[in-house]
Amino acid sequence: MATRTQIQFEPAPGCVHEQLCQAMYEQQYRRIHALCQWMTADATAARELAQAVFLDACTQAGPGFPAVSGDALAASLVLRFRNQIHAAAQAGTAAAAALGHPGYPPPAAPPVRAAVSALPPTQRLLYLLHELEGYSPATLAAWLDLEPEHCARMIHSARLQLRRELRAA
Repeated sequence: MATRTQIQFEPAPGCVHEQLCQAMYEQQYRRIHALCQWMTADATAARELAQAVFLDACTQAGPGFPAVSGDALAASLVLRFRNQIHAAAQAGTAAAAALGHPGYPPPAAPPVRAAVSALPPTQRLLYLLHELEGYSPATLAAWLDLEPEHCARMIHSARLQLRRELRAA
């Protein structure tokens, strides 16, 4: 597996700022990778997902300057998970449960990680992007094609569930 410094982006169609994409990758890697780890709870899957998010964002950036922003990266992450969540929901509840809970966290996991991992995938994504990244429910709702009120209710529901889980722990 290539390390972060070994990854070089191939020129993507419409992306004329290859060096800017690489610089953005270096600046934003920890942030996006941390979100991917919270969502997948698997280091290898998180690394692959983070790389795919950057490639998606660079491909969609087009010839404008700057090529990729932090918001574009977050939107790309949301779109990747939206597609996975919809596909899992169509495949059945067993697949949706497997997407959200791939056998992690182990018993020795910190209570906060265990509580966040117990959230359904959509609520987990909305909660993390709202609380950790500061995106508004309206922005998240636009990315996920939801009503802003519904998005805000899901974030609130995630907070309540986390509070219950942490009080019980």
